[in-house]
Amino acid sequence: MNRFWTAMLRFTIVRSGTVTWMSAGFAALILMTAFAVAGFLYQQHGSDAVRHTIEVDGRLARALSALQDAETGQRGYVISGDEAFLAPFLAGRAAFHRDLDRLRDLVRDNPEQLAQLDRLRDLAARFDGDLDASVALRRSGDAAGSARLVREGQGKRTMDAIRALIREMEAHEAALLDARQALVSRIALAIWITVAALVVLLVVLAASAIREAGRRANLARFLPEELSDRLADEDDSLRAGRRQNAAVAFVDMRGSTALAETLDPHALSQFLTAFRRRVMRVARLRGGVVDKFIGDGALIVFGLPEPRPDDAARALAFARDLVAVIERWNARSEDRAPIRIGVGIHYGDLFCGIIGEDMRLEFTVLGDTVNVAARLEQATKTHGVPILVSEAVLAAAGDGEGVGPWREVSRAPLRGRTEAMAYLTPAEAGEPARATSLSIEPGGGRLYPVGT
Repeated sequence: MNRFWTAMLRFTIVRSGTVTWMSAGFAALILMTAFAVAGFLYQQHGSDAVRHTIEVDGRLARALSALQDAETGQRGYVISGDEAFLAPFLAGRAAFHRDLDRLRDLVRDNPEQLAQLDRLRDLAARFDGDLDASVALRRSGDAAGSARLVREGQGKRTMDAIRALIREMEAHEAALLDARQALVSRIALAIWITVAALVVLLVVLAASAIREAGRRANLARFLPEELSDRLADEDDSLRAGRRQNAAVAFVDMRGSTALAETLDPHALSQFLTAFRRRVMRVARLRGGVVDKFIGDGALIVFGLPEPRPDDAARALAFARDLVAVIERWNARSEDRAPIRIGVGIHYGDLFCGIIGEDMRLEFTVLGDTVNVAARLEQATKTHGVPILVSEAVLAAAGDGEGVGPWREVSRAPLRGRTEAMAYLTPAEAGEPARATSLSIEPGGGRLYPVGT
């Protein structure tokens, strides 16, 4: 069990290289999007700065114009005494103070501009005092005194100071605009350079991903998917080869030669594809790896890419499931004769590994365990049963799922072998099942179930 989890940890670490590259690609894409959004926002910030300057300059111009309107109304009233000139005088003063309030809102974050605005308000208050004094004299009937106050008063000098201060404020706002735009330009340039670099990185990662996908696809052409992923992730344990225990199942279809004589090539191809699809589906359901299809047969290994404690039990469950699936397929197919299959399973030590070059790889399992499984499958024809398994499989399976009751078929040596061994088939309802006690095989040091 510890060996299994150690292998899984190694597998996870090996795959982490691919995950790292994928994560880097996603991170680059996210960063590129973030920087692009930041660049857009900074460009918007630059546009906002331009609009701010335009509004400040406009308010300053309107404030000066309002103050000039008030001055014009005041002088018209002083000269003519016509009350009609008081309306633009009063309206101009009110508009001037409204513009000052709006300007304060616009520059509230800049202490220097606020100080300038306070100076402008003080000058405006002094100018208002001069205007009010001349208007008050004219209203009292002292036209000469009012005119003399206009000529000799501080109004003109105050107005000149106001104009100079407004020009100073406009220049200060223009300087702020230049500084803001320069900063925005530098930041925007840095952002877009970063975006360009991220685009290049993303292209490189995409190219790497395409090459990796092509490499994986090339491996998948020759290797089972469960193994091609491991090799693509640079796990060299399979390429180097290793010895391990595994359950091997051989599957073969009976009567395929006669069937081929009755079907045209296209129909035969479709039939064999349907058969292989069912074998593949049941094998994957039980965690087996289809090593290869051999005509109308298949070699399935339970214990890849890493051995598991229930390999033998899953192999037995696979055999039962596949026989049941074929029976259901026969029941639904009325346009052909029912097909039969033979399944032979053995468990033991074997060598597994990947051989060949990258352009033509092949996964291979070698050893006596493979040979015995093949002989058991062939023996199903002789004994007329769909499944034959060795005692070694049942011993390894223990009480796992799919084990069920079994009966001994024979102990005669399999074809091509001299050593006698017991092989069994699933017990049907009502048949006496073999006992499940264990004994030690002489000289072998392994536990095998023995019949009664």
